[in-house]
Amino acid sequence: MNRYVTDTQALIWHMAQSRKLSRKAKRAFHQAEEGLAQILVPSIVLVECAFIFTRNRIPYHILEQVFAITEAQDANLRVVPLDLAIAHATRDFGPASVPEMADRIIAATARSLHLPLLTTDAAITASGLVQVVW
Repeated sequence: MNRYVTDTQALIWHMAQSRKLSRKAKRAFHQAEEGLAQILVPSIVLVECAFIFTRNRIPYHILEQVFAITEAQDANLRVVPLDLAIAHATRDFGPASVPEMADRIIAATARSLHLPLLTTDAAITASGLVQVVW
């Protein structure tokens, strides 16, 4: 079974059925829905979604969908809490390479779990510290 970590943008675009979501990322989410893959959602992604909603950048129904699917405790879409291993892995992503703290935590989650990251983030991709699927 393929396993991936998702960033905030990929998850939002998936929920919104946006054309901005890449073919590879779309395939990963589809496989998870079919029980053929697992998507791990760093807990900071939930916080970012709530923050983005308060800034009127996503509609409420998208935020509701994000919370509903993560609360359902579906084994194929699972929230990963921030832990000590992830905190240690954030040290690999300095402010020069990945300036946003939330992005560092997301990338560190993928790195600590040795999983590819579904992201279009240029800084994370350029860091070369995690495998990016896009």
